[in-house]
Amino acid sequence: MPRAPSISYWPTRKGGGYFCVRKGERFELALGPDDQPTGPTYRKAQDRFQAIMEGKEREEAQAEQRRLNPGRATVREVLDAYLKHITKTKTPGTVEIRLRSFVPFTNHPVKGGLLGERFVADLTHQDVYAFLEDMETVPKAQVRKKVQKGRKPTTWGLGSQRNFMQGVLAAFNWAVTGKMLPENPLAGIEKPGSVSRGAEALLGTNAAEIEAAHARILSVSRAHWHPFIQALKETGARPGELGAATAADFDEKIGGFVFRKEMSRRSDRFAHKNAKHRDRVIMLTGKTLATVKELVALHPTGPLFRRVNGKGFGKVTVVDRFIKLRKRLNMPGLTAYSYRHTWATEMLKAGMDVDTLASLMGNSAAVIRQHYSHLLADRQGLREKLERFTGASGS
Repeated sequence: MPRAPSISYWPTRKGGGYFCVRKGERFELALGPDDQPTGPTYRKAQDRFQAIMEGKEREEAQAEQRRLNPGRATVREVLDAYLKHITKTKTPGTVEIRLRSFVPFTNHPVKGGLLGERFVADLTHQDVYAFLEDMETVPKAQVRKKVQKGRKPTTWGLGSQRNFMQGVLAAFNWAVTGKMLPENPLAGIEKPGSVSRGAEALLGTNAAEIEAAHARILSVSRAHWHPFIQALKETGARPGELGAATAADFDEKIGGFVFRKEMSRRSDRFAHKNAKHRDRVIMLTGKTLATVKELVALHPTGPLFRRVNGKGFGKVTVVDRFIKLRKRLNMPGLTAYSYRHTWATEMLKAGMDVDTLASLMGNSAAVIRQHYSHLLADRQGLREKLERFTGASGS
């Protein structure tokens, strides 16, 4: 009969400390002097031992439930499996963004334990609504692989809430497809509304203001950021698109990047989320076109736009950089997407039709109308049309 797990002091391991062995698995409880029965190291070891025993017993009970009820899995198990899956299909930045939203969800306290310990089948829409309300009202420290000193706890806005919902729904749908779950318990859940960017997200309302803001941003940015930021300004592209661009994506004949659609894309090429059924084309002009030609010759493989350490501009890197720029320049609405919003608004002001703009931006016309056309707010033009109409009708 196997011995029951107990706390043991091993003086020769890691300079001395308390350990235990449970079913062949060794656990480190606390390192330090042998100060039992009342010393701080031993008390810490006791607390850790109790937590391990309770946790393992809970895991074994859940495993037995899954054996008796095939298709049952906990929230944590499904999300962990999904994260492991997307490490092979998504960029490291995307994986970290998903991780940052999943960790507080699985660790959210509920009656009887943590949300992550619940069976997915028992998860309700109200559980998610309560979690999002807590994240919206109570500042939390962000979960990051690399701890950043001085970063203050923050709440979740609508953008973070929508990002979480998209991620968790994708995870559960993936689990259903893979027969890990019989159904998605969050199907039909009400998602947080999307927020259209207003004038606060623009670099300026006219050419002079835009150029001045752009110059300020460049003036406080290191030189290796300049080509990337200039490309944001001149293309209206998403930051992630530029960060993923390689020499193989550059088509010199058209002077732009071409991310191939799914059916014609090689397996080693960037899988653009909006290039399922048609190519995503990003036209390059001005300084950016000349710079990209130089970068293609300089970097035949790997990302074209690179930091001084040779790494590319991933999502997390870009977001963090613009947070710092926003604070340093006292520009509250500034994000990397401010360039895209500004570019779209200026194109609409210049008279470009919505369908053409949608094609250039890699969006649908409906998305352009929802998120960009309202930024024009041409009140004077509306008044002139109204006065012409009322004058012609004799009112």
